[in-house]
Amino acid sequence: MAYRVTEPIINPVDIKPLGIPLSSFKEVYLTTDQAFENLKTLLLTRKGERYRQPTFGTDLLNILFQPNTNLIKQAVSDIITTPVSEWLPYITIEQIDVRTNEDDPSLNYNIEIIISFSVDQYSTQTITVAASEEGVIKVSSDGN
Repeated sequence: MAYRVTEPIINPVDIKPLGIPLSSFKEVYLTTDQAFENLKTLLLTRKGERYRQPTFGTDLLNILFQPNTNLIKQAVSDIITTPVSEWLPYITIEQIDVRTNEDDPSLNYNIEIIISFSVDQYSTQTITVAASEEGVIKVSSDGN
């Protein structure tokens, strides 16, 4: 369940993270930010990649570089919704929009997947996964 904090209870500047500082992990303070990070991790993990959790992840990375056809749009939707409902049941997928170069020739990437989701119907966020034919994958949120 997500909570909105109107005034910070603790100044995040005063908080010192525990352990060894790692630059690859982002510090999060809100459950909505943690939900975004969890969804991003699930989407970018291939099934079978995680030790002792062979069903964790998606087949999204396998399908992103397949030929763009109309069938890929439905396949992407199925590949995302099933693992999210299994591994992240607190996240509700509101909408999945798949755009390709055929839909929008001015698109910088070959395929762009925009996922709108909410955490316990609290607030809707978006995560965008874009892939180019050079093998570059970009993940962003709400235009970031």
